[in-house]
Amino acid sequence: MSSPSQNSKEEIRHVEHTNEKYSPDEGQHVEARNDAGEVDIDAGYDPADVKRVMRKIDFRLIPILTMMYLVSAMDRANLSLAQAANKNQMVKDLELHIGNRYSIATMIFFIPYIILEVPSQAGLRVFGAKIWLGGATVLWGVMMLCMGFVKNWQQLTALRALLGVFEATLFPGAAYLISCWYPRRFMATRMSYFFIAAMFLQAFSGILAWGIGETLHTKSGLHGWQWIFIIYGLMTIFIGFCAIVLIVDFPDKATFLTEVEREIVLTRIQRDRNDAVYDHITFKKVMHYLTDFRIWLFGLFFCAAALCIYALAYFLPQILAGMGFDNKMSQILTAPPSFYSPIPCIIMAKLADKKKWRMQVVAFNALLTIIGVCMFSQLSKDQTAARYVGVFLAAGGCQASIPLITAWSQTCIRSQSKRAVMSAVVVAWGGIGGILAGVSFRQAEKPHYTTGIFLTVGLSAFAVVGSIALWVYFMAENRKADRGEKILEGDPDFRYQ
Repeated sequence: MSSPSQNSKEEIRHVEHTNEKYSPDEGQHVEARNDAGEVDIDAGYDPADVKRVMRKIDFRLIPILTMMYLVSAMDRANLSLAQAANKNQMVKDLELHIGNRYSIATMIFFIPYIILEVPSQAGLRVFGAKIWLGGATVLWGVMMLCMGFVKNWQQLTALRALLGVFEATLFPGAAYLISCWYPRRFMATRMSYFFIAAMFLQAFSGILAWGIGETLHTKSGLHGWQWIFIIYGLMTIFIGFCAIVLIVDFPDKATFLTEVEREIVLTRIQRDRNDAVYDHITFKKVMHYLTDFRIWLFGLFFCAAALCIYALAYFLPQILAGMGFDNKMSQILTAPPSFYSPIPCIIMAKLADKKKWRMQVVAFNALLTIIGVCMFSQLSKDQTAARYVGVFLAAGGCQASIPLITAWSQTCIRSQSKRAVMSAVVVAWGGIGGILAGVSFRQAEKPHYTTGIFLTVGLSAFAVVGSIALWVYFMAENRKADRGEKILEGDPDFRYQ
Protein backbone atom coordinates (compact mmCIF):
# COMPACT_ATOMS: atom_id res chain seq x y z
CA MET A 1 0.00 0.00 0.00
CA SER A 2 1.25 3.44 -0.81
CA SER A 3 2.55 5.63 1.93
CA PRO A 4 0.72 8.87 2.80
CA SER A 5 3.44 10.88 1.11
CA GLN A 6 2.73 9.15 -2.19
CA ASN A 7 -0.91 10.13 -2.29
CA SER A 8 -2.75 13.41 -2.22
CA LYS A 9 -4.88 14.21 0.82
CA GLU A 10 -8.00 13.90 -1.30
CA GLU A 11 -7.43 10.26 -2.23
CA ILE A 12 -9.21 7.45 -0.39
CA ARG A 13 -7.19 4.28 -0.25
CA HIS A 14 -9.24 1.08 -0.06
CA VAL A 15 -7.99 -2.38 0.74
CA GLU A 16 -8.74 -5.08 -1.79
CA HIS A 17 -11.62 -6.82 0.00
CA THR A 18 -14.06 -3.88 -0.08
CA ASN A 19 -14.80 -0.74 -2.01
CA GLU A 20 -17.96 0.19 -0.17
CA LYS A 21 -18.47 3.82 0.81
CA TYR A 22 -21.17 5.86 2.47
CA SER A 23 -23.51 7.70 0.14
CA PRO A 24 -25.13 10.76 1.73
CA ASP A 25 -27.87 10.65 -0.89
CA GLU A 26 -28.84 7.07 -0.20
CA GLY A 27 -27.92 6.95 3.51
CA GLN A 28 -27.54 3.19 3.41
CA HIS A 29 -26.01 1.09 6.16
CA VAL A 30 -22.66 -0.06 4.81
CA GLU A 31 -21.70 -3.61 5.74
CA ALA A 32 -17.99 -3.97 6.49
CA ARG A 33 -16.93 -6.84 8.71
CA ASN A 34 -13.62 -8.26 9.85
CA ASP A 35 -12.65 -11.95 10.00
CA ALA A 36 -14.42 -12.33 13.35
CA GLY A 37 -17.71 -11.20 11.83
CA GLU A 38 -17.70 -7.87 13.72
CA VAL A 39 -18.49 -4.57 12.04
CA ASP A 40 -15.20 -2.91 11.07
CA ILE A 41 -15.76 0.85 10.84
CA ASP A 42 -12.32 1.41 9.23
CA ALA A 43 -12.52 -1.29 6.57
CA GLY A 44 -11.32 -0.06 3.20
CA TYR A 45 -9.42 2.96 4.50
CA ASP A 46 -5.73 3.40 5.09
CA PRO A 47 -5.18 3.80 8.87
CA ALA A 48 -2.93 6.80 8.17
CA ASP A 49 -5.81 8.55 6.39
CA VAL A 50 -8.22 7.85 9.23
CA LYS A 51 -5.72 9.03 11.84
CA ARG A 52 -5.01 12.23 9.89
CA VAL A 53 -8.69 13.06 9.53
CA MET A 54 -9.37 12.33 13.20
CA ARG A 55 -6.48 14.53 14.27
CA LYS A 56 -7.76 17.30 12.02
CA ILE A 57 -11.18 17.09 13.67
CA ASP A 58 -9.68 16.94 17.17
CA PHE A 59 -7.69 20.13 16.70
CA ARG A 60 -10.65 22.04 15.28
CA LEU A 61 -13.37 20.81 17.61
CA ILE A 62 -12.06 19.99 21.09
CA PRO A 63 -9.91 23.07 21.99
CA ILE A 64 -12.58 25.67 21.22
CA LEU A 65 -15.30 23.64 22.99
CA THR A 66 -12.95 23.36 25.96
CA MET A 67 -12.45 27.13 26.10
CA MET A 68 -16.20 27.72 25.81
CA TYR A 69 -16.95 25.32 28.64
CA LEU A 70 -14.14 26.86 30.70
CA VAL A 71 -15.68 30.33 30.59
CA SER A 72 -19.09 28.76 31.16
CA ALA A 73 -17.93 27.02 34.34
CA MET A 74 -16.08 30.12 35.51
CA ASP A 75 -19.00 32.45 34.87
CA ARG A 76 -21.61 30.37 36.66
CA ALA A 77 -19.37 29.89 39.72
CA ASN A 78 -17.62 33.24 40.04
CA LEU A 79 -20.42 34.79 42.10
CA SER A 80 -18.78 33.27 45.17
CA LEU A 81 -15.39 34.67 44.13
CA ALA A 82 -16.83 38.14 43.62
CA GLN A 83 -18.64 37.89 46.94
CA ALA A 84 -15.41 37.14 48.80
CA ALA A 85 -13.41 39.92 47.11
CA ASN A 86 -12.27 42.87 49.19
CA LYS A 87 -13.72 41.59 52.45
CA ASN A 88 -17.21 40.90 51.09
CA GLN A 89 -17.61 44.35 49.54
CA MET A 90 -20.27 43.09 47.12
CA VAL A 91 -22.40 41.82 50.00
CA LYS A 92 -22.37 45.29 51.52
CA ASP A 93 -22.95 47.15 48.25
CA LEU A 94 -25.89 45.00 47.13
CA GLU A 95 -27.19 44.16 50.63
CA LEU A 96 -26.95 40.44 49.94
CA HIS A 97 -26.70 39.65 53.65
CA ILE A 98 -30.41 40.28 54.17
CA GLY A 99 -32.52 37.13 54.25
CA ASN A 100 -31.77 34.59 51.52
CA ARG A 101 -30.82 37.10 48.85
CA TYR A 102 -27.42 35.56 48.11
CA SER A 103 -28.89 32.05 47.90
CA ILE A 104 -31.63 33.30 45.56
CA ALA A 105 -29.07 34.97 43.30
CA THR A 106 -27.05 31.76 43.25
CA MET A 107 -29.91 29.31 42.66
CA ILE A 108 -31.92 31.38 40.12
CA PHE A 109 -29.34 30.47 37.47
CA PHE A 110 -30.43 26.83 37.47
CA ILE A 111 -34.15 27.36 36.81
CA PRO A 112 -33.89 28.53 33.16
CA TYR A 113 -30.77 26.38 32.75
CA ILE A 114 -32.80 23.24 33.48
CA ILE A 115 -36.00 24.25 31.66
CA LEU A 116 -34.28 25.30 28.42
CA GLU A 117 -31.84 22.38 28.00
CA VAL A 118 -34.11 20.41 25.65
CA PRO A 119 -35.59 23.35 23.67
CA SER A 120 -32.10 24.80 23.18
CA GLN A 121 -31.08 21.82 21.04
CA ALA A 122 -33.57 22.68 18.31
CA GLY A 123 -31.51 25.68 17.25
CA LEU A 124 -28.30 23.74 16.67
CA ARG A 125 -29.33 22.38 13.30
CA VAL A 126 -31.38 25.43 12.30
CA PHE A 127 -28.63 28.00 12.85
CA GLY A 128 -25.55 25.75 12.91
CA ALA A 129 -23.12 25.15 15.75
CA LYS A 130 -21.05 28.25 14.96
CA ILE A 131 -23.88 30.74 15.34
CA TRP A 132 -25.92 28.90 17.98
CA LEU A 133 -23.16 27.97 20.44
CA GLY A 134 -20.81 30.86 19.67
CA GLY A 135 -23.65 33.40 19.74
CA ALA A 136 -24.91 32.08 23.08
CA THR A 137 -21.40 32.44 24.52
CA VAL A 138 -21.22 36.07 23.41
CA LEU A 139 -24.63 36.80 24.93
CA TRP A 140 -23.90 35.31 28.33
CA GLY A 141 -20.59 37.18 28.26
CA VAL A 142 -22.62 40.37 27.89
CA MET A 143 -24.66 39.32 30.93
CA MET A 144 -21.45 38.89 32.91
CA LEU A 145 -20.21 42.28 31.79
CA CYS A 146 -23.46 43.90 32.89
CA MET A 147 -23.14 42.34 36.35
CA GLY A 148 -20.21 44.64 36.92
CA PHE A 149 -22.56 47.63 36.85
CA VAL A 150 -25.56 46.44 38.87
CA LYS A 151 -26.84 48.67 41.65
CA ASN A 152 -28.96 46.25 43.66
CA TRP A 153 -29.47 42.54 44.29
CA GLN A 154 -32.58 42.38 42.08
CA GLN A 155 -30.57 43.41 39.02
CA LEU A 156 -27.90 40.84 39.86
CA THR A 157 -30.52 38.12 40.24
CA ALA A 158 -32.16 38.99 36.91
CA LEU A 159 -28.81 38.82 35.11
CA ARG A 160 -28.04 35.48 36.77
CA ALA A 161 -31.32 34.14 35.38
CA LEU A 162 -30.40 35.36 31.88
CA LEU A 163 -26.99 33.76 32.31
CA GLY A 164 -28.80 30.45 32.82
CA VAL A 165 -30.87 31.04 29.67
CA PHE A 166 -27.84 31.35 27.41
CA GLU A 167 -25.58 28.82 29.15
CA ALA A 168 -28.29 26.16 28.73
CA THR A 169 -27.22 25.73 25.11
CA LEU A 170 -23.56 24.87 25.63
CA PHE A 171 -22.95 21.60 27.46
CA PRO A 172 -25.74 19.55 25.85
CA GLY A 173 -24.94 21.17 22.50
CA ALA A 174 -21.24 20.34 22.83
CA ALA A 175 -21.97 16.75 23.91
CA TYR A 176 -24.35 16.32 20.98
CA LEU A 177 -21.85 17.83 18.55
CA ILE A 178 -19.04 15.54 19.72
CA SER A 179 -21.28 12.49 19.47
CA CYS A 180 -22.11 13.38 15.86
CA TRP A 181 -18.43 13.47 14.90
CA TYR A 182 -16.97 10.39 16.59
CA PRO A 183 -17.74 6.65 16.56
CA ARG A 184 -18.75 5.24 19.92
CA ARG A 185 -15.36 3.84 20.83
CA PHE A 186 -13.87 7.36 20.79
CA MET A 187 -16.61 9.25 22.64
CA ALA A 188 -15.52 8.86 26.27
CA THR A 189 -11.99 10.07 25.54
CA ARG A 190 -13.15 13.11 23.57
CA MET A 191 -15.83 13.99 26.11
CA SER A 192 -13.20 13.75 28.84
CA TYR A 193 -10.69 15.93 27.01
CA PHE A 194 -13.36 18.57 26.50
CA PHE A 195 -14.64 18.50 30.08
CA ILE A 196 -11.61 17.85 32.24
CA ALA A 197 -9.33 20.34 30.48
CA ALA A 198 -11.85 23.06 31.31
CA MET A 199 -12.07 21.88 34.93
CA PHE A 200 -8.27 21.86 35.19
CA LEU A 201 -7.96 25.41 33.89
CA GLN A 202 -10.81 26.55 36.13
CA ALA A 203 -8.60 25.79 39.12
CA PHE A 204 -6.80 29.04 38.32
CA SER A 205 -10.06 31.00 38.39
CA GLY A 206 -9.82 31.75 42.08
CA ILE A 207 -6.28 33.06 41.75
CA LEU A 208 -7.29 35.20 38.77
CA ALA A 209 -10.32 36.61 40.60
CA TRP A 210 -8.20 37.40 43.65
CA GLY A 211 -5.63 39.21 41.50
CA ILE A 212 -8.29 41.23 39.68
CA GLY A 213 -10.09 42.14 42.91
CA GLU A 214 -6.94 43.26 44.69
CA THR A 215 -5.25 45.02 41.77
CA LEU A 216 -8.20 46.91 40.31
CA HIS A 217 -10.15 47.68 43.48
CA THR A 218 -11.36 51.35 43.38
CA LYS A 219 -9.91 51.85 39.87
CA SER A 220 -12.19 54.10 37.79
CA GLY A 221 -14.52 54.26 40.76
CA LEU A 222 -15.35 50.55 40.64
CA HIS A 223 -14.88 47.99 43.37
CA GLY A 224 -12.90 44.78 42.94
CA TRP A 225 -16.01 42.57 42.63
CA GLN A 226 -17.23 44.75 39.75
CA TRP A 227 -13.93 44.37 37.92
CA ILE A 228 -14.13 40.59 38.36
CA PHE A 229 -17.44 40.51 36.50
CA ILE A 230 -16.23 42.95 33.86
CA ILE A 231 -12.96 41.14 33.10
CA TYR A 232 -14.63 37.72 33.08
CA GLY A 233 -17.37 39.06 30.83
CA LEU A 234 -14.89 40.49 28.33
CA MET A 235 -12.99 37.17 28.25
CA THR A 236 -16.23 35.28 27.58
CA ILE A 237 -17.25 37.65 24.78
CA PHE A 238 -13.84 37.19 23.16
CA ILE A 239 -14.10 33.39 23.37
CA GLY A 240 -17.61 33.58 21.92
CA PHE A 241 -16.45 35.49 18.84
CA CYS A 242 -13.55 33.06 18.44
CA ALA A 243 -16.08 30.22 18.54
CA ILE A 244 -18.17 31.81 15.79
CA VAL A 245 -15.05 31.78 13.61
CA LEU A 246 -13.43 28.51 14.68
CA ILE A 247 -16.01 25.99 15.82
CA VAL A 248 -16.76 23.23 13.34
CA ASP A 249 -20.27 22.44 12.21
CA PHE A 250 -21.77 18.98 11.74
CA PRO A 251 -19.91 16.48 9.51
CA ASP A 252 -22.29 16.84 6.57
CA LYS A 253 -21.76 20.63 6.60
CA ALA A 254 -18.09 20.84 7.59
CA THR A 255 -16.29 23.09 5.14
CA PHE A 256 -12.87 22.56 6.71
CA LEU A 257 -12.88 18.97 5.40
CA THR A 258 -12.58 17.90 1.80
CA GLU A 259 -15.37 15.87 0.24
CA VAL A 260 -13.49 12.62 0.65
CA GLU A 261 -12.57 13.44 4.25
CA ARG A 262 -16.23 13.99 5.00
CA GLU A 263 -16.91 10.62 3.39
CA ILE A 264 -14.48 8.94 5.79
CA VAL A 265 -16.17 10.53 8.79
CA LEU A 266 -19.71 9.73 7.65
CA THR A 267 -18.90 6.18 6.58
CA ARG A 268 -17.37 5.35 9.94
CA ILE A 269 -20.39 6.80 11.76
CA GLN A 270 -22.76 4.88 9.50
CA ARG A 271 -20.93 1.61 10.06
CA ASP A 272 -20.72 2.19 13.79
CA ARG A 273 -24.38 2.98 14.52
CA ASN A 274 -26.20 3.67 11.23
CA ASP A 275 -27.27 7.25 12.03
CA ALA A 276 -25.04 9.47 9.91
CA VAL A 277 -28.13 10.94 8.24
CA TYR A 278 -29.77 13.72 10.25
CA ASP A 279 -33.38 13.21 11.27
CA HIS A 280 -35.33 16.30 12.30
CA ILE A 281 -36.41 16.81 15.89
CA THR A 282 -40.19 16.93 16.24
CA PHE A 283 -42.44 17.32 19.27
CA LYS A 284 -43.76 13.79 18.76
CA LYS A 285 -40.23 12.37 18.74
CA VAL A 286 -39.27 14.29 21.87
CA MET A 287 -42.31 12.99 23.74
CA HIS A 288 -41.51 9.45 22.62
CA TYR A 289 -37.86 9.72 23.66
CA LEU A 290 -38.85 11.03 27.08
CA THR A 291 -40.63 7.74 27.78
CA ASP A 292 -37.31 5.89 27.62
CA PHE A 293 -36.36 5.08 31.23
CA ARG A 294 -32.65 5.12 30.34
CA ILE A 295 -32.67 8.88 29.78
CA TRP A 296 -33.86 9.47 33.32
CA LEU A 297 -31.51 6.89 34.80
CA PHE A 298 -28.50 8.50 33.13
CA GLY A 299 -29.82 11.85 34.34
CA LEU A 300 -29.83 10.64 37.93
CA PHE A 301 -26.26 9.33 37.54
CA PHE A 302 -25.28 12.76 36.18
CA CYS A 303 -27.09 14.49 39.04
CA ALA A 304 -25.16 12.45 41.61
CA ALA A 305 -21.81 13.48 40.14
CA ALA A 306 -22.88 17.10 39.65
CA LEU A 307 -24.07 17.35 43.26
CA CYS A 308 -20.57 16.49 44.50
CA ILE A 309 -18.90 18.83 41.99
CA TYR A 310 -21.06 21.80 42.96
CA ALA A 311 -20.72 21.01 46.65
CA LEU A 312 -16.93 21.08 46.40
CA ALA A 313 -17.05 24.22 44.24
CA TYR A 314 -19.28 26.11 46.67
CA PHE A 315 -18.28 24.75 50.06
CA LEU A 316 -14.78 23.24 49.91
CA PRO A 317 -13.12 26.26 51.61
CA GLN A 318 -15.49 25.88 54.57
CA ILE A 319 -14.93 22.11 54.64
CA LEU A 320 -11.16 22.66 54.71
CA ALA A 321 -11.56 25.25 57.44
CA GLY A 322 -13.37 22.57 59.43
CA MET A 323 -10.25 20.41 59.11
CA GLY A 324 -8.28 23.09 60.95
CA PHE A 325 -6.77 25.09 58.07
CA ASP A 326 -6.74 28.88 58.35
CA ASN A 327 -8.54 31.12 55.85
CA LYS A 328 -5.54 31.52 53.53
CA MET A 329 -4.74 27.80 53.36
CA SER A 330 -8.43 26.94 52.96
CA GLN A 331 -8.43 28.95 49.75
CA ILE A 332 -5.07 27.70 48.46
CA LEU A 333 -5.78 24.02 49.12
CA THR A 334 -8.87 24.04 46.91
CA ALA A 335 -6.62 24.02 43.81
CA PRO A 336 -4.55 20.77 44.11
CA PRO A 337 -7.56 18.41 43.81
CA SER A 338 -8.48 20.10 40.53
CA PHE A 339 -4.94 19.57 39.25
CA TYR A 340 -5.19 15.89 40.18
CA SER A 341 -8.63 15.23 38.63
CA PRO A 342 -7.50 14.97 34.97
CA ILE A 343 -5.36 11.91 35.81
CA PRO A 344 -8.17 9.50 36.80
CA CYS A 345 -10.49 11.11 34.26
CA ILE A 346 -8.28 10.41 31.23
CA ILE A 347 -7.28 6.95 32.47
CA MET A 348 -10.91 5.94 32.99
CA ALA A 349 -11.94 7.39 29.62
CA LYS A 350 -9.29 5.45 27.73
CA LEU A 351 -10.30 2.25 29.49
CA ALA A 352 -13.95 2.94 28.72
CA ASP A 353 -13.25 3.35 25.00
CA LYS A 354 -10.61 0.66 24.57
CA LYS A 355 -12.23 -2.05 26.71
CA LYS A 356 -15.86 -0.89 26.29
CA TRP A 357 -16.01 -0.60 30.08
CA ARG A 358 -18.94 1.82 30.30
CA MET A 359 -20.64 0.59 33.46
CA GLN A 360 -17.38 -0.39 35.12
CA VAL A 361 -15.83 3.09 35.02
CA VAL A 362 -19.07 4.87 35.97
CA ALA A 363 -19.62 2.57 38.97
CA PHE A 364 -15.94 2.74 39.99
CA ASN A 365 -15.86 6.54 40.00
CA ALA A 366 -19.13 6.77 41.94
CA LEU A 367 -17.60 4.38 44.48
CA LEU A 368 -14.46 6.54 44.66
CA THR A 369 -16.68 9.55 45.32
CA ILE A 370 -18.35 7.74 48.22
CA ILE A 371 -15.02 6.72 49.73
CA GLY A 372 -13.58 10.21 49.35
CA VAL A 373 -16.61 11.97 50.84
CA CYS A 374 -16.68 9.56 53.79
CA MET A 375 -12.98 10.11 54.39
CA PHE A 376 -13.05 13.89 54.52
CA SER A 377 -16.32 14.06 56.46
CA GLN A 378 -16.18 11.15 58.89
CA LEU A 379 -12.54 10.68 59.89
CA SER A 380 -11.41 12.21 63.17
CA LYS A 381 -9.98 15.71 63.44
CA ASP A 382 -6.43 14.45 64.06
CA GLN A 383 -6.40 12.65 60.69
CA THR A 384 -6.11 15.82 58.63
CA ALA A 385 -3.83 14.32 55.94
CA ALA A 386 -6.15 11.37 55.35
CA ARG A 387 -9.18 13.69 55.23
CA TYR A 388 -7.48 15.86 52.63
CA VAL A 389 -6.68 12.74 50.57
CA GLY A 390 -10.40 12.07 50.68
CA VAL A 391 -11.00 15.41 48.96
CA PHE A 392 -8.75 14.25 46.11
CA LEU A 393 -10.63 10.97 45.75
CA ALA A 394 -14.02 12.68 45.80
CA ALA A 395 -12.99 15.39 43.34
CA GLY A 396 -11.39 12.90 40.95
CA GLY A 397 -14.33 10.51 41.15
CA CYS A 398 -17.12 13.01 40.55
CA GLN A 399 -15.31 15.01 37.86
CA ALA A 400 -14.34 11.88 35.94
CA SER A 401 -17.95 10.67 36.13
CA ILE A 402 -19.43 13.57 34.15
CA PRO A 403 -17.87 12.84 30.72
CA LEU A 404 -18.09 9.07 31.27
CA ILE A 405 -21.82 9.20 32.00
CA THR A 406 -22.37 11.54 29.06
CA ALA A 407 -20.44 9.26 26.72
CA TRP A 408 -22.20 6.09 27.93
CA SER A 409 -25.59 7.69 27.41
CA GLN A 410 -24.60 8.54 23.82
CA THR A 411 -23.22 5.08 22.98
CA CYS A 412 -26.45 3.21 23.76
CA ILE A 413 -28.77 5.07 21.38
CA ARG A 414 -29.27 5.74 17.67
CA SER A 415 -30.60 8.68 15.62
CA GLN A 416 -29.36 12.21 15.85
CA SER A 417 -32.65 13.58 17.15
CA LYS A 418 -32.59 11.17 20.09
CA ARG A 419 -28.95 12.04 20.64
CA ALA A 420 -29.88 15.71 21.04
CA VAL A 421 -32.70 14.98 23.47
CA MET A 422 -30.57 12.55 25.49
CA SER A 423 -27.73 15.04 25.93
CA ALA A 424 -30.13 17.83 26.93
CA VAL A 425 -32.10 15.85 29.50
CA VAL A 426 -29.04 14.24 31.06
CA VAL A 427 -27.21 17.57 31.38
CA ALA A 428 -30.34 19.24 32.78
CA TRP A 429 -30.05 16.89 35.74
CA GLY A 430 -26.68 18.50 36.40
CA GLY A 431 -28.55 21.72 37.12
CA ILE A 432 -30.75 19.83 39.57
CA GLY A 433 -27.55 18.61 41.22
CA GLY A 434 -26.48 22.24 41.57
CA ILE A 435 -29.75 23.16 43.27
CA LEU A 436 -29.49 20.16 45.60
CA ALA A 437 -25.96 21.21 46.56
CA GLY A 438 -27.18 24.69 47.40
CA VAL A 439 -30.08 23.58 49.58
CA SER A 440 -28.58 20.48 51.25
CA PHE A 441 -25.23 21.97 52.25
CA ARG A 442 -26.80 24.34 54.77
CA GLN A 443 -24.85 27.13 56.41
CA ALA A 444 -26.32 26.15 59.77
CA GLU A 445 -24.50 22.80 59.52
CA LYS A 446 -21.06 24.02 58.49
CA PRO A 447 -18.36 22.79 58.50
CA HIS A 448 -19.80 19.25 58.76
CA TYR A 449 -22.75 19.72 56.37
CA THR A 450 -24.39 16.49 57.56
CA THR A 451 -27.46 16.70 55.29
CA GLY A 452 -25.43 17.43 52.17
CA ILE A 453 -22.89 14.71 52.92
CA PHE A 454 -25.58 12.05 53.41
CA LEU A 455 -27.36 13.11 50.21
CA THR A 456 -24.12 13.02 48.22
CA VAL A 457 -23.23 9.54 49.48
CA GLY A 458 -26.79 8.29 48.92
CA LEU A 459 -27.02 9.49 45.31
CA SER A 460 -23.55 8.16 44.53
CA ALA A 461 -24.52 4.77 45.96
CA PHE A 462 -27.59 4.84 43.73
CA ALA A 463 -25.28 5.51 40.75
CA VAL A 464 -23.21 2.42 41.63
CA VAL A 465 -26.19 0.10 41.96
CA GLY A 466 -28.13 1.70 39.09
CA SER A 467 -25.26 1.49 36.62
CA ILE A 468 -24.71 -2.21 37.40
CA ALA A 469 -28.42 -2.92 36.99
CA LEU A 470 -28.49 -1.02 33.68
CA TRP A 471 -25.47 -2.95 32.40
CA VAL A 472 -27.13 -6.27 33.29
CA TYR A 473 -30.19 -5.13 31.34
CA PHE A 474 -28.04 -4.13 28.35
CA MET A 475 -26.24 -7.47 28.29
CA ALA A 476 -29.54 -9.35 28.43
CA GLU A 477 -30.84 -7.25 25.51
CA ASN A 478 -27.65 -7.92 23.53
CA ARG A 479 -28.10 -11.67 24.00
CA LYS A 480 -31.67 -11.42 22.70
CA ALA A 481 -30.40 -9.52 19.67
CA ASP A 482 -27.68 -12.11 19.06
CA ARG A 483 -30.34 -14.83 19.03
CA GLY A 484 -32.43 -12.84 16.58
CA GLU A 485 -35.24 -12.35 19.10
CA LYS A 486 -35.03 -8.57 19.14
CA ILE A 487 -33.75 -5.63 17.10
CA LEU A 488 -32.08 -2.94 19.21
CA GLU A 489 -32.60 0.73 18.39
CA GLY A 490 -34.08 -0.20 15.01
CA ASP A 491 -30.80 -1.66 13.68
CA PRO A 492 -30.04 -5.43 13.53
CA ASP A 493 -26.30 -4.79 13.97
CA PHE A 494 -26.59 -2.42 16.94
CA ARG A 495 -25.41 -3.64 20.33
CA TYR A 496 -25.26 -1.87 23.69
CA GLN A 497 -21.90 -1.12 25.27
